[in-house]
Amino acid sequence: MSAGIRLRAFADRIRPALGDGSQVLIASHGARMVLRIGSSLIVTRLLAPEAYGVIGIVNSIAYILNMVSDMGLRAYVIRHKTGDDAAMQTVWTVRLLRNIVLFAIMFIGAGFFADLYNSPNVTLAIRVCAFPFLLDGLCSLSVNLTERNRGVIRLTAIDFAKFLAMTLTTIVAAYFLRSYWAIVIAMFVSSAFGLVASYTLLKGPPVRFRLEPEHVRDLWKFWRIIIPASMIAIVMTQANTVVMARYFPMAELGKFTIASTLAMAVGMLTGEYVMRVFMPRFAEADREGPEKAKSVYYDAKRNVILFFAFGLGGLIGGGELLVRILYNDEYLGAGLYLSLLCLRPLGQICAAPAEQAVVTKGFVKVALYSNIIRLCWMGVAGSAAYFLAGPLALVAALCLAQLSAVPFLFWHLHRFGLLRLREEALIAVTALAGAAIGFGCYAGAEALIAAGAIPNF
Repeated sequence: MSAGIRLRAFADRIRPALGDGSQVLIASHGARMVLRIGSSLIVTRLLAPEAYGVIGIVNSIAYILNMVSDMGLRAYVIRHKTGDDAAMQTVWTVRLLRNIVLFAIMFIGAGFFADLYNSPNVTLAIRVCAFPFLLDGLCSLSVNLTERNRGVIRLTAIDFAKFLAMTLTTIVAAYFLRSYWAIVIAMFVSSAFGLVASYTLLKGPPVRFRLEPEHVRDLWKFWRIIIPASMIAIVMTQANTVVMARYFPMAELGKFTIASTLAMAVGMLTGEYVMRVFMPRFAEADREGPEKAKSVYYDAKRNVILFFAFGLGGLIGGGELLVRILYNDEYLGAGLYLSLLCLRPLGQICAAPAEQAVVTKGFVKVALYSNIIRLCWMGVAGSAAYFLAGPLALVAALCLAQLSAVPFLFWHLHRFGLLRLREEALIAVTALAGAAIGFGCYAGAEALIAAGAIPNF
């Protein structure tokens, strides 16, 4: 008990120095990136690229089912005026029912999904990976309420612990199994950890099966806009995986999955920053008054977003060099996919804060309209790229979809008096500088290898 009191006292002393938690969030994701790369160096030497191809298909199916039924519950809880128990219990009940349905669809339809990806041998893996839906549906809403109350540091610590558990499980299981089942087991460990942590490490509303008509109607008003937007998002994010699965060998899909894992780590950092740090702060400021919201919009995110832009630019320019350094010859070529896939989070750092700010201002349909614009881009630019240059060009065009809605979002920022073009231009310049440096490092390394100054690696 004495040790616990001292620990809480220590936390109280250092908490003011941690600010809004963005530094902790970035440090945590940086550490996770390093550990992810280290784990990948080990696991890619234990598993063949085909194993990552199977996991890529399973993750794609789970993501599609999640998004096709996405109710925007996370944003709904953060934006809710009171966050009272009755409303939150209704949200929990609706989410549980949704996840039960998703489990049934993925479990029963495993064969259909496998045929859709032209990979009938992954049917069993798809069926087994349906069970995490049940575990996730049983989790408490404590995570979302902690986000609402800006408990970034505690959530970041829990996420880091969950990541460590999943990473260690992957390495150990891969050593013994030498198949994609190692990653499947780690996925179960991650879901189970999240379930236990949501009830033991965070404070949430009492769990109760409850469907209050008033709250269901309010949720439906929000949900009916989010669902179409999410369905379009499925096409934007998963079309690349479907293209790779249908037009490229499984080993090439495995390289794409490795690149996706690295790009996803960066995308998760930007997404978590927007949802856990920026949006709660902006929503709180907007509740206090429109003028305060105007001052907070750029002040709350400027330095962090510029840091993201520079890093993403570096990955876009130097993706091939990073893959050459990290992986063996079996995975060469994944760098090109990494460079292309990093275009998506680059667009996200411009679009996501704007979209969430406009939603907070009350124009929920902006998410739907933005995704319609992205879908049109994919249809026009994607078709042209495919017919003119083939499947790889189509992948590149799809990765640019996130950026296509940025002008529309900027226009809505202007409507609400939030837009500063000089700030947005600075983001673009910073990304270009990062890309130039990244490409310069890659070209320099290639030149030194060609000249025999350094050994091939």
